Amino acid sequence: MIERLFATRTYVTSTEVATAAGVSRQATHRWLTRMVADGLLIHEGARRSSRYRLNAQRATTYALDGVSEDELWGRERIALRQLAPDIEGPTALWQILIFAFTEMVNNAIDHSEGTEVRVRWFLGGDRLAFEIDDDGIGAFASIRQSHGLNDDFEAVGELTKGKQTADPARHSGLGIFLTSRLVDRFVLAANRLTWTVDNEIEDSAVGWLDRARRGTLVRCEIRVDTTKGLAQVMDQLQNPVTRSLDKTSIRVELFRQGDFVSRAEAKLIGARLEGFEVIEIDFRGVTQIGQGFADELFRVWANEHPSSRLEPVNANPAVQAVIAAVER
Repeated sequence: MIERLFATRTYVTSTEVATAAGVSRQATHRWLTRMVADGLLIHEGARRSSRYRLNAQRATTYALDGVSEDELWGRERIALRQLAPDIEGPTALWQILIFAFTEMVNNAIDHSEGTEVRVRWFLGGDRLAFEIDDDGIGAFASIRQSHGLNDDFEAVGELTKGKQTADPARHSGLGIFLTSRLVDRFVLAANRLTWTVDNEIEDSAVGWLDRARRGTLVRCEIRVDTTKGLAQVMDQLQNPVTRSLDKTSIRVELFRQGDFVSRAEAKLIGARLEGFEVIEIDFRGVTQIGQGFADELFRVWANEHPSSRLEPVNANPAVQAVIAAVER
């Protein structure tokens, strides 16, 4: 909850945190004090003027007009070398940083429709984090408009598919998708939603912001001792023969709140998946589905795309039974 509050403001108070989280002021104070001790927050003021802000070791604002992601990375690389001289080199951490940072800055330049971007670095403990914060229209609004979607929940679902972009002539749509799998923890906050991918526990979630935010905030956290590399992530998604990226995993729950019952919802999930050979349909968190939903996705869509294979995973017995019935 503290993280969600910081997605829409520079400072938070203990009262705001307690109200948003539904806990006591005492419990809130313990959490905030711990985060200050861990170097994550800075405490300012006293009593009624007491407030907290994120402890960024570096924060710089750049105009988006005329800048390139390589140029911006070059400037930040020099500063980062001074903040943490030991991280640069042929390490997995450094390679992830180069890829994730430049991809997220490129998204802000090409898609945000904003005027500036703020870069923040957080170093300490066992991990390093950076934030890319632009003042544009918001990532979910951009995807919603370009894909003709009904709401931002559907936009989150599109991002999880991979190869989704508002500008297919210039981008593969894999930047956010790969970055979210490459770093240890990925958070994207835009409009009224946050999308979090936690690769350390292999889970993801969508949260609701207490107020709409301007622009898009992306936060990437990476363990300093990470051994993961881009090649490892690509291997999980590639066809071992063709080496093309033709595998993806869709978390059904991220597309909306509640259970899935209609053919229209199935069509939404199946949209723009025809480029993949293997598609995992992850039913974690979904308690039931309708016969129409299952029929549209696992019979109609599957018959129309014989070169693609749908693989339901994490489905409870009720969901499995409905899928099995339409596949007979």
